[in-house]
Amino acid sequence: MQEKKKAEFDRKKSTMKNIRFEDELLEQIEKAAGKGNFSKWVKEACQLRLGLRSH
Repeated sequence: MQEKKKAEFDRKKSTMKNIRFEDELLEQIEKAAGKGNFSKWVKEACQLRLGLRSH
């Protein structure tokens, strides 16, 4: 498992991860999420996939 390295300014109980998206997929996500909502949209999509949130 990846070791968590946190700077003092990071939020508690969260970890920043880098992920690579195919260009076409990224464009579709950005269009669906709207300006300034990328992280929220991706987190909600992950929760839906994990069954932690109903559609």
